[in-house]
Amino acid sequence: MSREDVKSSILTTLPLTVVYLLINFSAWLWYALFGKYLVLDLGFEGGALGAVMMLYNLSYAVSALPAGRFSDIIESKKILLAGILIYSVGIFFMSRSLNFPSMAVSCIIAGVGEGVFFTSATVYAVKKGGVRKVGMIYGFVLSSGLLGEVLGSLASGYTKEYFGGQALFLISCLIALATSPLILFLKELPKTNGSRSSSMGLIRLLRSHKGFRLLALGLIFHGIGFNMISPFISVHAGALGLNDKSIGFVNFTWLLSTMITTALWSILADKIGGKLILAGHLIFSFASWATYAHSWNFATLIYAAVFLGIVSSMDMPSRRKLVAELESGQGIGVLIGSLDLLTMLSSIPAPMLGGAIYQAAGVVTLFWIASIINSIGVPFLLKVKAKRGL
Repeated sequence: MSREDVKSSILTTLPLTVVYLLINFSAWLWYALFGKYLVLDLGFEGGALGAVMMLYNLSYAVSALPAGRFSDIIESKKILLAGILIYSVGIFFMSRSLNFPSMAVSCIIAGVGEGVFFTSATVYAVKKGGVRKVGMIYGFVLSSGLLGEVLGSLASGYTKEYFGGQALFLISCLIALATSPLILFLKELPKTNGSRSSSMGLIRLLRSHKGFRLLALGLIFHGIGFNMISPFISVHAGALGLNDKSIGFVNFTWLLSTMITTALWSILADKIGGKLILAGHLIFSFASWATYAHSWNFATLIYAAVFLGIVSSMDMPSRRKLVAELESGQGIGVLIGSLDLLTMLSSIPAPMLGGAIYQAAGVVTLFWIASIINSIGVPFLLKVKAKRGL
């Protein structure tokens, strides 16, 4: 891999990198405080928060597979643009939603938009990187998205404090819409019409592809655990007495730590393969989630957030690298969409389960149960056998 090849690949993904940054900024502007906004500001029960997140995850999941399939067979730029527009509509409606039914519908729309955008963006980056460079190229795009999350999380508390909760969604909508023209500057990649995997149904793919099946099983347990605790990360910080700005800073620390360490894991994924890093991610997730749950003040939350970030950064570069290794880049949109569909669908009940555990036993018990469920996925990942790219 020459320096010229690396430079060319990065330059051709630069418009996508900027869009990815801005979309993640807009998303974390509201998401960083979403749990607290619903529970403590609007008065939602923990179960209602879980139900809203369940519907969001469902809509994201069902849009992932068609988005991946269409990204394989038609112009990717059209799929990316459609995702941005649908997401923007959903976020606008969220700004006007003050009760459960309207917020649920808004989250469904936003979830579809995010599923379409992020799946098609991932397919584009993985195709551009190929098996040899997928860790580096996807890691580059992902790092920009993490920077957007860092900045959005940091800005969320200040924006809400000075302009109110509804402004979080309105500003997010405007930022997302402003990214649309940048999609036109993307170079279109070759379509993959007749690949074997792209013609497979999901059930047939699971039956015939042992490596993919094991990967999916491992990530399903991880996804269930993470989606149980995800809505309650800001709730736990708020319950400790932190204000919106302090909660935003905790999220900022977590995401900054993730962003800083993503490049390291991306390079390692290209060098040693994705399996060991991904399995390590699940193992260390247990420790990082437990550490966060047992934090008792602002300082300990910051230390826990740094740990969360280091562990979080192990996930996506190694996950996408392993998918590319399993299929050597053929029909990659279908595999990515199928994997995201399976992990998201299986995680749909997780927020409601997390809400029920939170209501009955508190946040510490919730985080420990989620950590144990996450750990069940480790043996499946260790059994995956993937071909290394040249």
